[in-house]
Amino acid sequence: MSRADRITEIRRRRARQAQVLERAHTWVTDVLERLRELEALRTELLGQVPDDARSRLAALGAEMNGLLEELPVEAAALDAVAARFRRATLNVGVIGKARQGKSRLIQSLTGLTDQEVPTSDGGFCTGVTSVLRHEEGVPTQAQVYFHSERSFLREVIAPYYAELGLGPAPTTLERFAGPLPPEPSKETSVEGSRYNHLVQYHTALPEYRRYLGMASPHLVGPLEIRRFVAQSDEHDQQRYHTFRAVRCVRITTHFAHQDWTGLSLIDLPGLGDSNLQDAQRIVAALKDEIDVVVFLRRPDPLGDGIDTSDYELYDHVQEGLPDTGLDRCSFLVINKCSGLKGDNSANARKMAEQWLPASRFTVAEAHIADCSQPDDVAGAMDRVLDYLLANLDELDNRYVAVRSEKAAELHERLTHVTAQAERLADLAQPTEVWFLPFTSLFKQTHGQLAHALAALVRELRQERDLTDGLLADAVDTVLEAAERDPAHATPDELVARAAAEDGLSMAYGKYLNESRARLSRRFLECDVALHARTAEMQQRVADVLRGPGSLGGLSTAREGREFLLQVAARVPRVREDGGSEIRYALQLLADFQLSYRGMLQHRVRACLDGLHADTPAMPFPHQPGPTVQQVREMLEVAYSEALYTCRSELYKALADPSAAIFSIVEEFYDRVVPSAGVEEEWLVFYQDIRAEIWPGRFAALAEDAAHLRRWSESVAAVTTLAASTVPVTLSATPEEAVA
Repeated sequence: MSRADRITEIRRRRARQAQVLERAHTWVTDVLERLRELEALRTELLGQVPDDARSRLAALGAEMNGLLEELPVEAAALDAVAARFRRATLNVGVIGKARQGKSRLIQSLTGLTDQEVPTSDGGFCTGVTSVLRHEEGVPTQAQVYFHSERSFLREVIAPYYAELGLGPAPTTLERFAGPLPPEPSKETSVEGSRYNHLVQYHTALPEYRRYLGMASPHLVGPLEIRRFVAQSDEHDQQRYHTFRAVRCVRITTHFAHQDWTGLSLIDLPGLGDSNLQDAQRIVAALKDEIDVVVFLRRPDPLGDGIDTSDYELYDHVQEGLPDTGLDRCSFLVINKCSGLKGDNSANARKMAEQWLPASRFTVAEAHIADCSQPDDVAGAMDRVLDYLLANLDELDNRYVAVRSEKAAELHERLTHVTAQAERLADLAQPTEVWFLPFTSLFKQTHGQLAHALAALVRELRQERDLTDGLLADAVDTVLEAAERDPAHATPDELVARAAAEDGLSMAYGKYLNESRARLSRRFLECDVALHARTAEMQQRVADVLRGPGSLGGLSTAREGREFLLQVAARVPRVREDGGSEIRYALQLLADFQLSYRGMLQHRVRACLDGLHADTPAMPFPHQPGPTVQQVREMLEVAYSEALYTCRSELYKALADPSAAIFSIVEEFYDRVVPSAGVEEEWLVFYQDIRAEIWPGRFAALAEDAAHLRRWSESVAAVTTLAASTVPVTLSATPEEAVA
């Protein structure tokens, strides 16, 4: 595959990603437009609705305003990433400190000269960012884009005032042309150097002022380009200042090699000076223009290494690529050269093989090339293209992933807002419109709830003397396991234990205590059955509240206990002290729990006294002393008697859970039905939640209210968008993303 074909393939795949992002951008802007309409209507309604609806509208406004602030930001972010993928070129940013051979590399690849791509053996040469695009068969020309007065003062001059603490930055050229604020005390040499840069901008203003605000782009030929991008002429004898008014230069030319169609190089000013603009231009170019970074480094033949200035450059670039990993989309070209300053080949190899791997200056690949040799440079760029073809989808998906996560978050918040807005149509009606229908619905529902709860209490009363099946099964399982596996000591174990414990009597007492502990531990398994019985009861009550009580719309919880707690949390403050009989009863029922320790443990422990060394069911006979076999039989008898006693005692308690369940449910019923004043509590509660439990029942009554019809229509438009899937998804290939 030729170079041009590889670049074309990269562009084709990125264009498909751009289509996905464009659809997402459309969704975000549509949502933004509809929400703005809804917010305007919300503001209008605040003065037209009852108090309860007004408070809901005010609360909804806070959520809507958050979305209204973030949606334009997300739209801009989507547009920026889509624009990156829509470009007609693959943009490679060439970045490095000054005097590393950066311009020489670009000259070798493009065939241009010092006139279009300035170089210098002296001070800093390149003054502005240049974008060089290959277009076959065209003569070299440049489009120069100038700063406006405002952008020059805000982007170029204001940072010096802020950095140096010089006070408010000038807002007009006339003010900037006046006397500069006095130089601050020089805490560091860098601050002093930066003030000197500001002085240069100030002193040279008459030489470049006429270009500020000049119509852009300004077309110039190849012989004029250097005057707009360089800081001096070819021989460093004449200083140029026009570059100070220039934002960027776009050069179209015919690269030396014929197959670089679709490639653009971005030549950034060399870093290393104290000029604030250089680092800012790097970050700005990366955010807006650059797809791939090529760092350039020329090792010193006399000694070198990856140092602080390299890390500072790396950090500046990373700042411009917040959505992707710089280590996956950057490359290092190590400039190997020989000349008057010596041959740096040895240190170039050391940098590639030793210094770079040991540093945190991490790039996808590093290549050694002589930047003065076109074939070396072309070879390095070929390897960059090969890497991009192999890794493009993963790299680009990092940009899409960030936008996908943000879109999912916005979609979730939009869904919540629309759900709240839909309920307001039922609430935002005059009292005389909804109160009579509500009263009728409430009486019917409250009667159904009271009747269903009373029926449940009667049913549980009939069951309160019945054996609890779950507990009976659990007890039988424990007893059978304890009988099947008593884990008694063998005669040999008894002999060994007697020797260790200073006699059979001591060993006997130890084994009794261990049997008691082992047997009592088994009965803890009854907790599972008792907890299940509690959960069953809570589910039965929750089903009554969901069905006859019409409260199912308040919670999506499946478990009865969680449903009870969520309903309790919705009960409003209905009494002067903030209390509520309904809330108290719901929490009481949710917190109730049958447990082994509370119901059965005291019974079991009394049955285990015979397995205690101090009160054995089979006392140890000292005269005459028993044999080992007799001691083992004594352990078996004591264990069997304890097991028998436990069975007898627990069988008496098998109906206790049913009685406890009846008692707590009847207590709940007494709290929420016949208690004085509780019906008024239910009335206030149902009034507060009427739009949630009877959705749509009141909306029809609002047809005569024009403002409510407009609200419902506006909410419906937003709801339609919220119901749609956000079109930002990651896929294995860009083709699948579009499909």
